[in-house]
Amino acid sequence: MRLIHQNLTGSWLLVACLAALTVHPLAAQDLDGEHRSVPSAGIPAVGSITITSERAGMIVIDGLETGDQIKAMGTVTIPNVRSGITEVAVKESSGRITKAPQTVLVRPGEMVSVVVKRPIPDDFVQIPGGTFTMGSPDTERYREQDELPHQVRVNSFYIGKYEVSQREYDAVMGGNPSRFKGAQLPVEQVSWFDAVAYCNIRSQKEGLTPAYSVNGEKVTWNPLADGYRLPTEAEWEYAARAGTMTPFSTGNDIATSQANYNGNYPYNQNAPGIYREKTTPVGSFAPNPWGLYDMHGNVNEWCWDWYGPYHTEDHNNPLGPSTGSSRVNRGGSWSSYAKYLRSAIRNYNMPSYRYSNRGFRLVRSGF
Repeated sequence: MRLIHQNLTGSWLLVACLAALTVHPLAAQDLDGEHRSVPSAGIPAVGSITITSERAGMIVIDGLETGDQIKAMGTVTIPNVRSGITEVAVKESSGRITKAPQTVLVRPGEMVSVVVKRPIPDDFVQIPGGTFTMGSPDTERYREQDELPHQVRVNSFYIGKYEVSQREYDAVMGGNPSRFKGAQLPVEQVSWFDAVAYCNIRSQKEGLTPAYSVNGEKVTWNPLADGYRLPTEAEWEYAARAGTMTPFSTGNDIATSQANYNGNYPYNQNAPGIYREKTTPVGSFAPNPWGLYDMHGNVNEWCWDWYGPYHTEDHNNPLGPSTGSSRVNRGGSWSSYAKYLRSAIRNYNMPSYRYSNRGFRLVRSGF
């Protein structure tokens, strides 16, 4: 256990006194309840650690709280850390502890830097920020007039590998409104408001800051919150494309062996396929190049944005119109023709509507 020298006054005297004792060595209690001996003889050689954290909370070194608080994306330097292999972590107000990905070697008289990163949530993929062409070219078959191509930049974010399942929804909300029942089937017949409520309640259950403030039908998004939320329309298309420029992430066509849709109506006069007439378990088909499942088909997925014409001058993390009557949903569903599964296609409905081909997928901000 490292001895962290926070208060210079009297600390070396304490160490010297302990060195004179011939009975038990000084014992420090870890957060997990274990006791480990702290060397008590002599004055230890010390260095310092500069910590940058993507999480806010109390700094913990080798299992002991130092008394130092750090803000999210903040930096704090801890002096007089005993030299040697050292483990750094941040304990959040919820009690959750996030460790630095690697231990660091503290050398006498030197300073070492370490970064405590936000952990990737289970069943989520970290999507790196980047710029892409949102919309479709004039040459894309079956394109709609509202798919005007334009350059968009999005920041990094985390997105669920899968659509929210009925098991996940029921565990949080205590009910399952879906038409097609099955624990691993995507939840459907949920409104946009239902999806927002799920995001907030799950965030609270997991000690995260809810992303949304809800006052009746007025919903405000706090972009600095670390809780669950819906993707923006730009984030959704960026993730669905996964670096591709073709109508689908699968290329210029998509087969019913690659997605769940109405195979009686294939894309661009290709061969017909299966029409399953219901949802399939999340993750039943191969993922897109970024590891995301069912971005085409199964259920349409609610997005944050109000529906409206693209503001092509809004290049950086666009949020869509400030007001509207319908919310965007993307991706096509089990009942859709293949042309409605294209990465660029835009669907929209009143946020109160519930359909058996409508579900959602979660996002968390990457900061």
